[in-house]
Amino acid sequence: MRRAVNDLLGAYDKLIMDPVHGAIPLYRHEIQVIDHPLFQRLRNICQNDILSLVFPGATHSRFLHSIGVMHVGTRMFRSMIDAYLRERQLSEQTDLSLNQLDAIDYLAKTIRLGCLLHDSGHSSFSHQFTQAQRIRDLMSRPGRFSDLWEGVDYSAYHTAEPDELEHEHYSVRVAHDVLSAVDLEGAGLHAQDVIGIMETTDVTPSETFCRHARTFWGFIAGKDAEAGSLISENIPRLVLDLLSSIVSGEIDADRADYMLRDGFHSSVTIGGFNLDHLLSNLRFGWDQSEPGWGWQLRRRAWGRWKILYTAAIRCIARCMPTKQL
Repeated sequence: MRRAVNDLLGAYDKLIMDPVHGAIPLYRHEIQVIDHPLFQRLRNICQNDILSLVFPGATHSRFLHSIGVMHVGTRMFRSMIDAYLRERQLSEQTDLSLNQLDAIDYLAKTIRLGCLLHDSGHSSFSHQFTQAQRIRDLMSRPGRFSDLWEGVDYSAYHTAEPDELEHEHYSVRVAHDVLSAVDLEGAGLHAQDVIGIMETTDVTPSETFCRHARTFWGFIAGKDAEAGSLISENIPRLVLDLLSSIVSGEIDADRADYMLRDGFHSSVTIGGFNLDHLLSNLRFGWDQSEPGWGWQLRRRAWGRWKILYTAAIRCIARCMPTKQL
């Protein structure tokens, strides 16, 4: 419990200096993940495949992008916590219990690892590589998925074999090997919870996650925690889906980082956005009748974000080389 409080207060084991976000703190188990050979390979994979043919400075790697996504995902989660406390003035009226602090810390660290490993299965030339027809034929070959998991039981992550492999399936496979090699137990975390918030997976969260999820839901929902059609068994899945949407959703940590990072390294300023402004407008939201729970942008910020995001994508797309692999 004491470690959770210390970590929430800003204790860290190492800093990485990032040209986009500045100093990014790392915990000991995250350093072990980053030092793993399967993660280190991302140093040699360009974030934007062939964009450097047009913008020579765009040679940044998926290695630093993954660390940046981890940093942004953490800020997104904590910004929503901060906004909740500020708007309800709980920070002045009510002290957070140690169980609530422990739950927030567990979920935050799960998000961090999910973000860190979300692109760990990317190959060279990333998306351009997988768009080549010959590669797609190989990825859809019968038995390819079983070969990927040969000798390993994947049923904890996937309920059925996919018809075609995507880079997300490789990321899950890499994450399994990496998390098996680091001291997650020492950090008080569970691999299935981290992999459960990554794309393509269908995971039953650990008992630890379920306990923290219910504590977190009671803290956020307050008097509405027992209202509506939401039942206790749904809460861990709703919290897992919330964390998943931060890793990969309509507006997620991945997009936020690559828009800033790609613009920085390609010197494209059209469509840029202020990350601090975006984070200040994130809020928790739920619908008791569905039931449904997630995060949302305040109405006044949503329109501006859509315009900036669309402009940035169109600007970069116009400058991309037309020649395909």
